[in-house]
Amino acid sequence: MIVIRTVHLADPLARANVVDALSGSGAPRGVLGVADDGASVTIRFDSEVTAAELIDDLVAIESVFVPARSTADLTLDAAAAIAAAGLGEPDLDADRIIETQLGARR
Repeated sequence: MIVIRTVHLADPLARANVVDALSGSGAPRGVLGVADDGASVTIRFDSEVTAAELIDDLVAIESVFVPARSTADLTLDAAAAIAAAGLGEPDLDADRIIETQLGARR
């Protein structure tokens, strides 16, 4: 049976982890496609080949164990999105962080 699972992941690094884990040559065999659309990731898979529980577990693991990234690699918009997700403040954007006020580049 073809199943479509959509998960909301506000943290862009967590989203990237999930997309990387569930697409490409390292993906579980039953995964038919992965789409990253804003804060959502949609996974299409064959549940007769790959159990839904495995997909759920991979999403949970990959969205929690996010690799460290240097702040030098981040734009202010990306840093603000990560801070907003971590702080539970969806309205936090780059205009509300001090580096923006100091004239840092986006």
